[in-house]
Parts: sequence; C-alpha cells; structure tokens
Amino acid sequence: MHSLIPTVLGLGFGVALCSPVSVVTVIVLLSMSSGRRRAIAFVLGWLLAVGVIAAVVLVFAHGQDFSSHKTTPSRAASWAEIAVGLIAVLSASRALQRRQRGVASSSATPKWLDRLDRTNWLLAVLVGAFMLTYSLTIAAAAEILKANVSATDDAVAFAAFAVASAVTIAAPIVVVVVAPDQSAQRLEAWRRWLLGNSRTIGLIALIVIGAVLIGKGAHDLIA
Repeated sequence: MHSLIPTVLGLGFGVALCSPVSVVTVIVLLSMSSGRRRAIAFVLGWLLAVGVIAAVVLVFAHGQDFSSHKTTPSRAASWAEIAVGLIAVLSASRALQRRQRGVASSSATPKWLDRLDRTNWLLAVLVGAFMLTYSLTIAAAAEILKANVSATDDAVAFAAFAVASAVTIAAPIVVVVVAPDQSAQRLEAWRRWLLGNSRTIGLIALIVIGAVLIGKGAHDLIA
C-alpha cells in the first residue's frame, strides 16, 4: 500500500497535467449563467466517472488472484497497461507532430463550449464524466489491482487518484471562491495561456507517462 499511493497519485497528477482542455472548459463554464453550479457539476461528473470505474473494479475484479506477476489476472492487467501506454504514446506523438506543423494551433475557445450556455447546468455532469482521461484511469485501476490489497485499500487508492486527477479542474473554482473580485481577469489569463501553450506540455507529459506504463507493464510480465 505504501508504494501504491505514490503510484496512483502520480497517475492522477498525470491526468491533471494532461487535461488542459478540461481546465478551459471549467473556466468557460464559470463565465456562464449559473457558472459556479456548472463548474462544480463538471467536477462532480469527473469524480463520478472515476467512482463508477472504481465500483466496477471492486465488484468484478477485486478478489481475483493478483498475488504474483505470473497469475493470469496480473498478466492481463500488465498487458492492459502496455496497451494503454502504446495508445498514449502513439496518439500524443501524432498530435504533437501535427501541432508542430501548425495544425490545430488555434488559441480560440472550442465552439462547442459556447452551446453549453443554452443548456441546463446539470448537463455539465455528463460533460465532466465524458472528458475524464480514461486511458490513465484504466492504468491506475490496473496498478491498484496488481497491488493485491484489501477492498478498503482499493477504495482509498481510487480516492487518492480521483482527488489528484481533479486538482487542475478544481483550481478555477477555488480562485472564484477565494478571490471573486480578481477571478475574472486571472481566469482569462489562464484560459489564454492554456489554449496557447499547455496543450504541448500535456502531450509531452502523456508521451512520458505512456512510456513509463509500457516499461512497467513489460517489467511485470518478465519479472
């Protein structure tokens, strides 16, 4: 358990770092009618998605034999990590190449976000659930299963992952609550910087995380 928490926290912060569009989404939601409720609903949807995955793991996968790297469930989890890592590396590398060639380099807010202002604020729950980075969440689930800990420890690990993954998307809400008078200017500066710069940083981080997952999964297969 002592090694599991740092692992899932690392994956959670990886999700947070690789989700600049989600942060921009929260910032835009805050500028709409019922903005604070929309933003909180987005975060709740994100956390709900993690909770659903945790529930599925606890109900259907917990209790299987993950006692060593050589058991079938453990090997399946390692193969899943390798698959997720390959998808992350290949997709992020392709997106980074396109960005370097000038494709998808716009700093404008995605047009679909403007349409949310004409919908019920509860729709933000679905948007938050949809925008969770599922690849790294699945990788975290694989790590939790391979740790072969109790159901309570599984739940604690998933909770730690969920909190870490939501750090960046919750930050704009904290700014609005703590410093409401200065929040509009500050969040607009964040939005512009995120749209212009952080996408590249997130893609590079995703490549690194994907490579680590490939290496970890391969190591556990041959260990």
